[in-house]
Amino acid sequence: MNWITETPSADCTQHTSVCTDVVERDVQAAVDACAEYAFTLLDENITDNAMYCLFIWDSEKNALTIVVTDETKKLDGKHRVTMGFSAFPAIDGEEPADTVKYWITDYLTTCPSFLAFSLLAGFVRAERDRVELM
Repeated sequence: MNWITETPSADCTQHTSVCTDVVERDVQAAVDACAEYAFTLLDENITDNAMYCLFIWDSEKNALTIVVTDETKKLDGKHRVTMGFSAFPAIDGEEPADTVKYWITDYLTTCPSFLAFSLLAGFVRAERDRVELM
C-alpha cells in the first residue's frame, strides 16, 4: 500500500490510501493492511483518555477510516487512517459495511498488534453515537 501523509494541523495527521483491487480476497487483504497500518501508529495515538478504536465505514465514499478516540467519541488521537475503495466487490448480496465489519472482526481476533492495547473496538456505519462493539 502506498500511504499519503498530510498534517492539516499540529494535532492531526491524516494517512490516506486507495485500494483499486476488485477481487474479494485482495480487497479483504487491503482492509487488513489498513488496520495493521493504523495499529503501527497506536503508540503515538493513545492518550490517557483513549477508550475506543473506531472503524468508520462511509458508504457514500466507499471508505474506511480508523481512529482512536475517547469515551465521548469526540476527541480523536493524532493519527487518522483512511482507505478509499475505487470498487467494492459484491458479495452474496451483503452490504459492504457488513462485509468490512466481518473482515475486521475476524482480523482482530488474531492480531497481536491490536490485542497489546486495552481499547474497545467499535464499528460505525453513520454517526458515532451508534457504535457497534466488535
